[in-house]
Amino acid sequence: MTEDPTTPDRHRDPDATDGAEPGSGRDEPTPTGHPGRDFAPPVPPGFQTPSPQAWGGTPVPPAQGWAPPPPNAWGQSPTPGGPPPGGPAPGGPAQGWGWAPPPKPGVVPLRPLGIGDLLDGSFQAIRRNAGATLGLPVMVQLFVGVVTALVTLPLFSVVGTPDVLEGADPDFNALTGSLLTLVGGSLLATLVSVFLLVIVQGAITIPVLRAVLNRKTRFGQALRILRPSIGRLLLVALLYLAAGLAGLLVCAGIVTVVALNSSAGVAFTTAAIVLVVAVPTAVWISVRITFTAHAVVAENLGVRRALARSFTLVKSSWWRCFGILLLTGIIVGVVTSLITSPLSMAGGMIGGFMSPEDPGALVDFLVKFSFITTILTAVATGLGFAYQCAVTTLLYTDLRIRRDGFDLELLREFDAGIDAPLPGMSGGIRPGHDAGSPGVR
Repeated sequence: MTEDPTTPDRHRDPDATDGAEPGSGRDEPTPTGHPGRDFAPPVPPGFQTPSPQAWGGTPVPPAQGWAPPPPNAWGQSPTPGGPPPGGPAPGGPAQGWGWAPPPKPGVVPLRPLGIGDLLDGSFQAIRRNAGATLGLPVMVQLFVGVVTALVTLPLFSVVGTPDVLEGADPDFNALTGSLLTLVGGSLLATLVSVFLLVIVQGAITIPVLRAVLNRKTRFGQALRILRPSIGRLLLVALLYLAAGLAGLLVCAGIVTVVALNSSAGVAFTTAAIVLVVAVPTAVWISVRITFTAHAVVAENLGVRRALARSFTLVKSSWWRCFGILLLTGIIVGVVTSLITSPLSMAGGMIGGFMSPEDPGALVDFLVKFSFITTILTAVATGLGFAYQCAVTTLLYTDLRIRRDGFDLELLREFDAGIDAPLPGMSGGIRPGHDAGSPGVR
């Protein structure tokens, strides 16, 4: 007997008979709760079924479907300094992510310094440690100025006495003696000032370098820290004088030998050539040895190793150092001249109104006015020299940062709360480096 295909078979799965078979033409719906072959699972929230065009050749944009939850989306409180839940706010970067500025515990940030950092940081260091940075330069300049004024008095006396230069037999011996006294006294004052200014340069290194880590420095404290280095600083000054004198003697000797054995034109040409060669050479050497005094004080080096250290630091930064030092010198020179030039003009104007029949009164006025001008000029020059030394100290610090990573040592000392006499003396880079090696980091 032929079995009717529509007749249910007791051996078949009862669920299979609930729906229509393929090709039977029956369109009865599937009973509720009994999934058949056409059953589709429930669509999760946020899911979009791809359109038929997605299976063809035409690309469709990606559906805006399910995405992983953003950070802090499961009930946690936002992390301090981190991005807000759901990502950064539109129109700006996330808080706490990306680049952070370098630390600045003192007058300059702990990173390679620019010209603005050097000029502003020097002013800030002087303002915070006025006694330690300005006291010694002003005193030295006052001393040199007073000595110069005292050796000028004999010349004023000779010029102001009519009997010396008038008459049939002028007393040129008195004038010559006064001129020799003036020249000798000025030379002695210059020599003394060279030694003292080198010591001043080393002394200003202390408060400025400590100001990088926001350490206050008193005048007496700076002198106590400087005391062990004074002898080596005097040797540095003596070396400067010897080098300058040797250069002058060599140049003068060449010109003299040529002048004695050739014509005046050849001697003049030789002098011009020597001048053209000598001046750039002197400038080049001066820049290379600028940081010798700083190395003596800040790194506790001997004279030879300090010279090598200065040469090493400036090796690949000569033009930059030259430009910064030249700019600083121009700024200081302009400011100093704005203070001293009006004084000189006032003295000349006042002297012109005095009676020429009374040369004694004129000499007395010139002596008094000279002392007043000397004091004010010494104060202005001392302030300018202090600022120059402060800029040079920060430039020396910048060279150490670029070459030795000195900023890391400074940051380590600041974080540890170490108050060493000078930054870098507590350990780290300074004790182990070779100051004379050009490749040391």
